[in-house]
Amino acid sequence: MGRRARLSLLVACVSYACADDTQLPGDAPYAPPAEACAPVDLDSPRTFHECSTGSGVFGRWTVDAVGLPAYDYGLDENADARASFYNTENRDRRDHWFSFGNARVTALAYNDGYVEVTMQDRGETYLDKLDEAQGNYAGGFGYVDDGSSTWCTAYKWRPPGAVTTRRFGMGYVETSMLYHGLKVTRLTYAPSGDVPAVLTDVTIENTTDQQRSIKHYEYWDVARRPIEIDWLVSGNPLTSVPANAAAARDARNGMFQEHVAFDASTGILGMRRAYVGSEPRPAEDAPSPVDDYPADPFLAALIAPVDGLYTHQDSFFGSGGAASPDAVTRRLPGEAAATPDTNGLGQPRMFAVRSDLVVPAHAKQSLRFAYGFAPMAGDYVVQSEWQDPGCDMRTQARTDLESHLLYFATNRSGPEGIGGGALQRELAWHAAQIEASVAWREYWQHYVVPQGSAYLYLHGADGALRDLALFTLPLDFTDPQLSHEELLSMMGMQFAADKRFSYAFQGHGMLDDALGIHAHPSDLDIFFLWALTEYVGVTGEASLLDEPAPYYPKEALPSAIVWDHVVDSVRHLFDVVGTGAHGLVKVGDGDWSDGIVFQAPNRQLAIDQGESVPNTQMAVAVLPKVADLVEPRDKALASEIRTRVAALRAALPQTYNGTFFGRAYFGDDQLFEANSIDLESQVWALIGGSVASDADRARLVSAIARSLDDPSPTGATLTPGGQVWPAISGLLTWGYALSDPPRAFDHLAKNTMAAHALAFPSLWYGIWSGPDGLDGAAGARPGEAWFSAATPMTDFPVQNANQHVMPLLALLRVCGIEGSASGLVIAPHLDSDFSLSTEVLDLSRRGAVFRGAYRPPYSAPRTIELRAPRGRRFLGVTLGGQPVTIAPAATDVTLQVPALNGGAEDFAFALAP
Repeated sequence: MGRRARLSLLVACVSYACADDTQLPGDAPYAPPAEACAPVDLDSPRTFHECSTGSGVFGRWTVDAVGLPAYDYGLDENADARASFYNTENRDRRDHWFSFGNARVTALAYNDGYVEVTMQDRGETYLDKLDEAQGNYAGGFGYVDDGSSTWCTAYKWRPPGAVTTRRFGMGYVETSMLYHGLKVTRLTYAPSGDVPAVLTDVTIENTTDQQRSIKHYEYWDVARRPIEIDWLVSGNPLTSVPANAAAARDARNGMFQEHVAFDASTGILGMRRAYVGSEPRPAEDAPSPVDDYPADPFLAALIAPVDGLYTHQDSFFGSGGAASPDAVTRRLPGEAAATPDTNGLGQPRMFAVRSDLVVPAHAKQSLRFAYGFAPMAGDYVVQSEWQDPGCDMRTQARTDLESHLLYFATNRSGPEGIGGGALQRELAWHAAQIEASVAWREYWQHYVVPQGSAYLYLHGADGALRDLALFTLPLDFTDPQLSHEELLSMMGMQFAADKRFSYAFQGHGMLDDALGIHAHPSDLDIFFLWALTEYVGVTGEASLLDEPAPYYPKEALPSAIVWDHVVDSVRHLFDVVGTGAHGLVKVGDGDWSDGIVFQAPNRQLAIDQGESVPNTQMAVAVLPKVADLVEPRDKALASEIRTRVAALRAALPQTYNGTFFGRAYFGDDQLFEANSIDLESQVWALIGGSVASDADRARLVSAIARSLDDPSPTGATLTPGGQVWPAISGLLTWGYALSDPPRAFDHLAKNTMAAHALAFPSLWYGIWSGPDGLDGAAGARPGEAWFSAATPMTDFPVQNANQHVMPLLALLRVCGIEGSASGLVIAPHLDSDFSLSTEVLDLSRRGAVFRGAYRPPYSAPRTIELRAPRGRRFLGVTLGGQPVTIAPAATDVTLQVPALNGGAEDFAFALAP
């Protein structure tokens, strides 16, 4: 979604003075140590060593107590002007955040010390959105009364002189504050699995020689903000638009009466909502852009005495605000277990639990709380182990997360010395961030990895379906069950009536075409078929083709199976999308680029008759795999696919000018960008072999390098001096791997967040997360997120899954790993030693010898196709420890892997000149 931000009718430029290094009153200026990176251990890719390369000016990458990468945030954002970043509302924003979560919630942890919790069951919704003007302070922090003073544990409202730490870790946020001899450490994380809550472990340490009597107040707000669909939320050109959108969404809370009560037997302080809207509600399962059945939030005191309850914002905060609430400073006694109902407009309620404690000298007191939700009128779920002080819930969550990481180690370095520890850290971090984004969609009854960023959190929509398909490709190796869910979610978004895929989805079971602008994109069938084919091949789940998979709406064809979607997608691509006058796949109202037809002299003519070069190149690259998948069930369809591919391949040379490929035809017989290189129409040519000869391939690589790659420190730009988009530059790395392997590794390194942080150290996003597109070094805003009059990507410039998925896919391809219809293809490209480990596959190289272990999660015979690099041959091959007979000077070997029933098959091979 939003693939290209260069549409002339959407792009708006505003003046912006770059933040200087002014230090205002506050903490001392942060000066991180010089960056350093220890060597990696190739024999232990799951062991991380200290590597701070690419930390930027805001903190330092480190390794936490359990050996996983973490980022220690050190800058005083409210005193240091470098924290300020451009946004379309022209506000002085200094809020920087990172995400963690599980299959049900995604939490946003901020440098200011608060935590927002979000869910997507019935559409993207914040449970506790920060809105200081309304007295909503999000939560995820506490207050301490030490007998002589009271203070807040959130960094923004900390007491003067407090000593603090802030750590963003894999699956958690941890903060500490030492003040008046008390050290309060807060560890907030999401328990693993389908659990609609986050947990917080609070440790209060008395560092003095005296026993201390204290009061601790655990605070989480009730500030629901449903991010209902709104395609125009940018503050440029009208800065009032975002605030108006927020107000309209918040107004929905007035449709509900809210009842808050405490259950002493469970320790749960919960809110129940009752509908009081003026209009009849739709049926609970009916698709709707409005959530008329919002979740009921709760705060549970799991391991903590409950000595006071506070549920009204006005009386709790009073005139003291977030830093010094009246209830804390005046030591108010608390409220009754149940209080009169209130209307939800303005979200006047909150949750706070007071625990009165006695902490001996040099002792610690541990507390635990849960904050989450239940479906409307459903049971609050508090698991018994959460209430066991001996149960380490964080370790359980971490163990589950570690099983889904991608581990990679090599001592090779690319530009700026990026490689080794920085690359090892970053690839694992990317995999963790994908897991943090997962959500449950109640209508489809499946989990989904959303694209996220401004699309989801500001517009309230997600997609495009092409991106969801891309996300499955590395997940096939790191979390195949999640890949399975993503594919089934996609199929639920294929219209029963005409078999097209929806561009986006939003609300509760609503499909969306972005105000009609993207009703008929032409690439979604190809992306779906590619993703499904590789999933079935890598995982061995051939039975998926017979699994139930309804279309949209789900009651239209409830007995449909996955195979139906395969056939209908092929037919839709060939018979509805079709080809144009030049024999290329038609462009529709968008291909990869949402805005491509806006660049046509006549947009409607382009939609009706235009043709896409990249769609055609991609079809040539991936449809042969689809034919292999289809053939056992429908030989005629497989034959038709191959025939169509041959015709498409034959049509592509007319779009090649001897150096690079043009971009599109717009129905006027003129090749658009025939003499101006556009990366979108080059990468699939390299991947799929659309270039006619080795000489043409070399010229194409040279043209890309000269105009797009070499001038950029952070990966190839879409156009000369243009923007960098991971969804495209990541595929270029794959194309390089098939053409110029050393350049492929260098490009992988240049596309890292570490490279971005080295190039733009004073920009917070791009260090631990980022958007789907960034200005290049020669752009109007070097290194910054794109924005338009519709989409303010600068206002939510992190948590885009493309930023995290594409480096994983690129790394797999650099290592020569991809899926076929029947298993794996391993064609080594990386010319240095490495070790790779995932849930499904391990692969390592030491000199000329490669060793691997394949663990397909489903029991079905698989193949491993070994392909030697150009100029090399196989010297020896083993499978399961037994030699495999190969032809002399063999350059291709296919291994037959038996059904493993959950086991692993070892293999090895050696290469010779």
